[in-house]
Amino acid sequence: MKAVVKLAPQPGSIAVKDVPIPTIAPDEVLVAIKGTGICGTDVLLYNWTYRGRKPVHPPIVLGHEGAGVVVEVGSQVRNLRVGDHVALEALIGCGKCYYCRRGLTFLCPDWEHLGISFNGTFAEYTAIKASAVRPVPDGLKWEDLAFLEILAVVAHTMERIAVSPGDTVAILGPGPLGLFHLQAVRAAGAAKTIVVGVTGDEHRLAVARTLGATVVLKADQADPVQVVRDETRGVGADVVIEAAGAPEAVSQAFRMARGAGQVVLLGFTKMAEFVPLDAVRSCLNVQCVLGGVGRHFEQALRWIESGQVLGSSLVTHRFPLARAEEGFQAAINREAVKVFFETEPDEAL
Repeated sequence: MKAVVKLAPQPGSIAVKDVPIPTIAPDEVLVAIKGTGICGTDVLLYNWTYRGRKPVHPPIVLGHEGAGVVVEVGSQVRNLRVGDHVALEALIGCGKCYYCRRGLTFLCPDWEHLGISFNGTFAEYTAIKASAVRPVPDGLKWEDLAFLEILAVVAHTMERIAVSPGDTVAILGPGPLGLFHLQAVRAAGAAKTIVVGVTGDEHRLAVARTLGATVVLKADQADPVQVVRDETRGVGADVVIEAAGAPEAVSQAFRMARGAGQVVLLGFTKMAEFVPLDAVRSCLNVQCVLGGVGRHFEQALRWIESGQVLGSSLVTHRFPLARAEEGFQAAINREAVKVFFETEPDEAL
């Protein structure tokens, strides 16, 4: 089968190679991948700047956003059958620790991660534990199902905050995570949505407009805090979602929220400056969101079925696996919002 392999621990160093179709363990299934997308984590792995909880050991097949058809089932698997359409959960907890026992697998200190600690979805076939495979209805687009994992993160956010009809929501970062949140808050009733990017985000801000953003702006050309204040008669946003992963965006998020407003931090920023006293005096409700669990995947699937939040609306570039390098360059250069790799594996092995 064809697969996109990270060959060595250095920037770049990917290749499309012919590798053996995986052999499955008794608790695994083999999935024919029908579509898979590039995530920001994949870009970090390409650039070799990824610093996760576990080291990555090339050679490894990249990719963790994917969906497809079950073509083989392990002897211990009872909940899946050959022919099932499925989406994949990227993170698999140990099942034994404090967090796994409470259903918080994304906090497991000994997790395994598709495309990071074991071979991923940038391939015609992927072997994965059945516990991380979620059956989905036939007839839904692969471009939507492939992004169920990131949509589950958005569902986690929406579970932890309240968005009411008439609210103003500011979103910092017009990448896929920010734009998925844009769809979700508009579906929840937000009346005014303000999306903040920077120079270089022109393509992504254009997509934000097509998705219904009320205001889009570049933070290096206009003061986003002042714009939010102007758009809310000096009050501030009801909800601020920081999905930029930049220190200045964190600082701006705290300053553009109204008193007793809500601030959500999703970006992976190691250090940022804000004034805790101001946050306390403003009585802010601050949420930090990571990952999703089963109920979030189910919520995300309902969004897809209803057409309210769709991955396909963010797909700007499509490539076969053979053109993986072009796909990565489109993502790295921020020409793309979402890059989608289309595959045509044999479903009748």
